[in-house]
Amino acid sequence: MDQRSTPGAPAEEGFMSLGRGRMTLAYVSASFGLAAMAMCGFLVPLRAKELGAPLEIIGVVVGVGALLPMFLSVSVGALSDRLGARRVYAYSALFAGAAALLSALTTSYWILAVLQIVAGLASSTAWLASQAYLASLGRPEQLAGILGKMSFSTNAGMVVSPILIGASSDLIGFQWSFATVAAIALCFALIGWILPEARLARDAGRRGSAAGFGTARRLLRLKGVQVILILTLVRVGSISAWMSFYPLLLVERGFASAAAGTVVAAHALVATFLALGAARLAALMGNVPAVVLGLLVGAAGIGLSPVMGHPWLVYVPAFLVGIGQGISLPLLIATVSEETPPGERGVALGIRQTANQFGMVFAPIALGVLGASIGLATGFLLTALASGGLLGAGMWLHRAVRRPGSG
Repeated sequence: MDQRSTPGAPAEEGFMSLGRGRMTLAYVSASFGLAAMAMCGFLVPLRAKELGAPLEIIGVVVGVGALLPMFLSVSVGALSDRLGARRVYAYSALFAGAAALLSALTTSYWILAVLQIVAGLASSTAWLASQAYLASLGRPEQLAGILGKMSFSTNAGMVVSPILIGASSDLIGFQWSFATVAAIALCFALIGWILPEARLARDAGRRGSAAGFGTARRLLRLKGVQVILILTLVRVGSISAWMSFYPLLLVERGFASAAAGTVVAAHALVATFLALGAARLAALMGNVPAVVLGLLVGAAGIGLSPVMGHPWLVYVPAFLVGIGQGISLPLLIATVSEETPPGERGVALGIRQTANQFGMVFAPIALGVLGASIGLATGFLLTALASGGLLGAGMWLHRAVRRPGSG
């Protein structure tokens, strides 16, 4: 085993290598961040309604969870570059577990909202750190495959988590199911401590400010990064709105919490397997066109969600949303990583995470306000149309960048 294969050794070529067992643990660790968001995204609106929150306030309680990450993701990415992604991941999982445990103890939806601010930052940080960690584990030509497997693990976690939390809700109620989230977070924190650190060498001449904003400003000048941010905003904003209110809509129509959980899980099941084939689709048509195509299919699923009321038809929107989520995740991360120096991947992923959190803050709030004023059915349709418009803008910019003489 050479130096590049030694856990924790500096990587001159911008990659590290782990043994099969630790690599498997690294993939498993990636399933926590989004799974924690999914579990809280399922529980919070239902618990807030149980505590008497009106529909528009439910959107706020859900949306504030992404408030701090929207402003701090770049700094968190820089922190991962400086301190090591594995250490940042482990501490974040612990904080997410603590916030979930406190959420189980509160009986005020306003306090629940405050705790979601902490939980959202912790889960988001864990997700970003796991991306930065895995982006350092392989040669450039291996990156798409590694991130495809990461997406498989991530989506597998999102298959299991809503089913688990839905069953937990039926068994012990919405309130105490937050304790289930806390126990899961502790397990993933332990995985974080087991993994070796994988810190990459940085170019000393390209260091930004301590908070990473100097590096971020330089990276934002890249047109490819700008396109990715638009597509990321659509991807995360649309799924955040859909996952926040589709289970609520199903429960209001008489579905059990566990059944609603299986519907949400169905989108992740589709995404799990499509993530493995995303690289092949990208080879045929390019990363950005493949992402746009997938997200357009997902937008159609969101638009159809309110009209699929039959017990089996409710899975159709989930399948369509899953297509977009599965195709887009590995290709978005791979594209950002390929265009970024190894020692700056944390900052680059932090920029993408900022777009993530922006969508996670405002999309549920917007759909909650629309649902309260004009109905959830129309709100879902408008969300789909807005997604389509932004995807068109992203594709236009992508083509404009590649025209001869565009620079």
